[in-house]
Amino acid sequence: MDEKLWKIGELARATGLTVRTLHHYDEIGLLRPSERTQAGYRLYGDDDVRRLYEIRALRDLGLPLQDIPVALDGDPRNTLAEHLKRVEQDVERGRRLQSLLQGILERVDDASGHDYMEAIQAMTMMDRYYTPEQLEKLERHRKELGEEAQARYHRDWDELIATAKTHYEKSTDPRDPEMQEVARRWTELIELFTQGDPEILDSLKTMYEEEGPERASRGQVDADLMRYVGEAIRATT
Repeated sequence: MDEKLWKIGELARATGLTVRTLHHYDEIGLLRPSERTQAGYRLYGDDDVRRLYEIRALRDLGLPLQDIPVALDGDPRNTLAEHLKRVEQDVERGRRLQSLLQGILERVDDASGHDYMEAIQAMTMMDRYYTPEQLEKLERHRKELGEEAQARYHRDWDELIATAKTHYEKSTDPRDPEMQEVARRWTELIELFTQGDPEILDSLKTMYEEEGPERASRGQVDADLMRYVGEAIRATT
């Protein structure tokens, strides 16, 4: 029995692919037709059809086109193992994005665009500098504190920053007892945020160093005030 030969349009209809896709597979050497007519039209045999279904199966797994020849003609196990690593990384990124979106929505009660953008900027910045484990620990601590304690914590920071700004504008000596009290309280609030975790503290410092105090604090503390408070904190040791 003669082997059936498929014209490109027939094969496209039978497999649900487009003629353009089959042209592309031919151009990149992924699937070349076994024969051509005298007029140059492509004809696909049984082996070509089998290979095409294998290509489709691998594409359905999300395998990039450039990796498919190795999977078909070389060692499929290594190719699939590498693809699995990429998929696992994508899953992890998806989980982090899910956590990020949940955190943003939980933090914003007012549906105004401005509030949402502030929350998005704050959360995406933290996502760049803290590990998933650190973010999970921070989120767990935030929920344990409860809304009232969180509000009080933010009020404490607002009052402390305002006091530090007043002393800075008055050129109070960083070693002055009043400024030393600001430095002591500043350290306490940071300790409350980091929960005494040195790795979280390192991530916090890195964020402030790379983003700058004003961006990292979302406009609450500029570089000059941060240097001034830093001098006071160093004077306490």
